[in-house]
This record gives sequence, structure tokens and C-alpha cells, in this order.
Amino acid sequence: MTELSRRLDAHQRSRIAELDLTPTQAKALEELGEPKTARELAAVLCCEPPNVTYVISKLEKQGMVIRQPHPLDRRAKQLVLTEAGRELRLDLLRRMGTASPLDHLSHEERAALRDDLLKALGRAD
Repeated sequence: MTELSRRLDAHQRSRIAELDLTPTQAKALEELGEPKTARELAAVLCCEPPNVTYVISKLEKQGMVIRQPHPLDRRAKQLVLTEAGRELRLDLLRRMGTASPLDHLSHEERAALRDDLLKALGRAD
């Protein structure tokens, strides 16, 4: 498990680095497939809102994210990917799925591995 974890982590880090992103920026892009508030994003990323503000500010300067008024809460802002941000997100997701350490497994073997890992975590269906 440890070796597989290391290989998957190295794969992710190399794909993220190809796009000149930090791991936190990449995770934020992944999670912003749908608009979220900074507080919602912080909860998903398991970090404090000020950390998210820093990450989003950098992505905003790069033209990847904009802040828009929340449609239901006038006190809040939503984080929304720009067209460039959506394209970068798709590129990131494609790269993450390419040349994975699990590529040699068939679809059925991947499904079985996923099921076994969920069972080991006590989250089996």
C-alpha cells in the first residue's frame, strides 16, 4: 500500500508540475467544477479560509477564477472558473488520468481494487 501510495503521489505531483501549479491550486481547480464559496472550498480542502483566499488570489491573478456574487446569499461570493480555468481543469484531469501507475489494470481489476479499498476503509456499499 505504501509503495502504491508513493507512486500515485509522484504521478500526481509530476502532472501538476507540468502545468506549473501547486498541489493546492490543482486540488482547488478540481473542486471548482461547480461554483463554491471560499468557506465551502476550504471545507473540501480541509484547510482554513485564509489559506483558500491566498490560493484563489493566485488563480485569480492568472485569470483562472473569478469571484461573483452568490445567487442566494448577498453577503457571500462564489468562486467560478473562467473559460481558461475550465480548460486548465480539463487538461489537469486528463493528465492525471494518463500514464497512471494503475494503467496496467483492466477496468474490472480497477473496479475490484476500488471495492476492496472501500471495504478496507469500512465504506463498502
